[in-house]
Amino acid sequence: MGVFVLGSYINANSMTVKQLPTAGASVQAENLWTEHGGKGLNLAVGMHRLGLLTHTLLAVGDDAAGDSLLTRLQVEGMNTQGIVRSTVPSGFGIGLVAADGNNIIVVYPGANAQLNTHHVQAASSILRDCQLVCAQFEIPDAPILEAFQQARQHGIKTLLNPSPWRVPDPAILALTDMLVLNETEAAACFGIEDAPTLSPAQWLRLLPTLAWQGQLLVVTLAERGCIAFSCGQPAIHEPAWTVTPADPTGAGDAFTAGLVYALLHHYPLPNALCFANACGAMVASQPGVLPALPQVAAVQVFMAGQERADSFSK
Repeated sequence: MGVFVLGSYINANSMTVKQLPTAGASVQAENLWTEHGGKGLNLAVGMHRLGLLTHTLLAVGDDAAGDSLLTRLQVEGMNTQGIVRSTVPSGFGIGLVAADGNNIIVVYPGANAQLNTHHVQAASSILRDCQLVCAQFEIPDAPILEAFQQARQHGIKTLLNPSPWRVPDPAILALTDMLVLNETEAAACFGIEDAPTLSPAQWLRLLPTLAWQGQLLVVTLAERGCIAFSCGQPAIHEPAWTVTPADPTGAGDAFTAGLVYALLHHYPLPNALCFANACGAMVASQPGVLPALPQVAAVQVFMAGQERADSFSK
């Protein structure tokens, strides 16, 4: 079951602080760690860990971070033919994680911004053999549009996670079969002014009314689980798993990887969302991202021994 991931790479540097700083404030960090990151990399590694055949197209600098990533992917057992080397430095990010689990992330795109349509065209023979093309927004629109156009021509499904948020090109949205957003992104995408105050029950009533023409719309609601609407079916809510949050960075990527795995294995939608919630919860409950991305057996153990949050209030 092949997945073509339009990836991104960030040399991620994270620090834990007691509380996030306000404007003009300086705070002392308690811990520091550096790891390979980026939404596209997290998605690709997450899917690979779950056993999916994953083809990743991403750009890194011709630098030490790029060299280190290639080594890491080879150790992981992933194909590195889709790694594009650039004279522009590798992407770089800084994240602050507070004691309450809230975070701030700042990213310099670097080589990610160099990914273009020619790179997608060069990989078209691989893309055509996949069942799904998956994209995120740490890369430019042009390669996403090219890949989604190729996918549509060959009857391949597409999934878009428009994060970090920017207004999606309408042409890309028109080619998107599955759209996965968090609450803030959904509010921006569909012009929902009161999104932060909406209960899951209100989201359930709202989703079928939104101007969405694709096959599946999923909105993640952090500790309240997620809401999904599949065309022709009632919207559904799946509660979250109860965990103590340590670092939410990458939890959304783990959720999307789990959702892709479950859907490609023909899980019914409620079961797919339940599995995806578990993947996200497992990553959110641990510091770092790549080391926390789970394998299927670990997710199954987690689901067998973990509680889920109570049903939402109406």
